[in-house]
Amino acid sequence: MTSIERTAYPRFKRLITARELHLFFSPSREEVEWAVARTGSDGHQLALLVLLKSGLGEHRYSGYR
Repeated sequence: MTSIERTAYPRFKRLITARELHLFFSPSREEVEWAVARTGSDGHQLALLVLLKSGLGEHRYSGYR
């Protein structure tokens, strides 16, 4: 079985503080507007923002606009 280090899945710290969650994972107004323009429902917007923010934390989508 492939080790987690060799997969495409983002890895997060085991313990994330509330401050870190707010600082790194709260979407900006621009990011929310971007997601709204590309999705048709609240659930899809949430899913897109989660993918965006988890990927940005790993520096995967530096030019998503």
